[in-house]
Formats: sequence, C-alpha cells, structure tokens
Amino acid sequence: MRIQKKHTARTTRTTRTARTPRLRRAATAAALALAATALGLGSASPASALSGPSRCDLDVPNATHYCATVTAINPGSFLAIHNEPNYTGGSMGGRLGNGEEVVLYCWTTGAGDADGHGDTYWFYVHPHYAGDTTDGYVNDWYLTTGSYSQWSGLVNHC
Repeated sequence: MRIQKKHTARTTRTTRTARTPRLRRAATAAALALAATALGLGSASPASALSGPSRCDLDVPNATHYCATVTAINPGSFLAIHNEPNYTGGSMGGRLGNGEEVVLYCWTTGAGDADGHGDTYWFYVHPHYAGDTTDGYVNDWYLTTGSYSQWSGLVNHC
C-alpha cells in the first residue's frame, strides 16, 4: 500500500491509496511462486536446495561419473553401506560420515529412509577416497543429490 501525504494550509495529513490491480497481481504471483517452492522443498531430501550431483574426477578415460556428499547424519553416528536397497539385507561394513564424498554408479528403489521421510530411492555407491573398496547401497535421503529431476538424467538406473 502506498502512503501519500496531502498538504493543506493548516495541516499535513496522511492518506492511503490502494495499489493498482497490476501490482496486486504481481505481488500475488510472487507469493504463490514462493509458496510452491517452499512446499516442493519440504518433501525432498535435506540437501535438495543444492544443485544435485557434481562431476567426479576419477581419471577414467571416456567416462563421466557423478558424486554426492553424505549429509544429515546425526553427530557421532554413521551411514552404513548396505548389500541391498533396504535395511534387512545386511551391511557391507562400510561406514560414511557427514561430508564424505561417494561416487554414484546407479540408482534403484527400495525401503524408505531410516528416519521415516519416505525417500525410497537408493544409490549404488563407492566411497571417493583412496583405499576404500566397499561398494553398496545408501539411501538418497542422506546424500546431496537434490531432487529426482536433478540426478535422474545423470545417473543410470541399476
């Protein structure tokens, strides 16, 4: 709302004038866009605001690989690397902490994430640091992959 001052000989008084319909429509459109964005992020993984997977430098000729970083793990805890895209098939023994990078080989669907957010996408990964040979599955909720639309065109289905 615009404030307009009217001056008279005796006093200055302030009156309010309504915004034009054009400004009202623009403000409404902006508010709806912001609300839609907020709702879309509410159901995605914690790192969904990030740009998605990043290209890895693996020294593999004629190949493009993508990496993501482990996130949303409680302090003092770890992300286990699993034999299957679920929590009942056992663990490979690999443990990942926040900030560790993994190579995303492929994705599939399986059990929902352990914290109950309903994320059923799993990535077959390999830790991106020398000496670790543990490959296996980790749930998408705990990786900086962004949304399905950000990684599905980059990472193959298993």
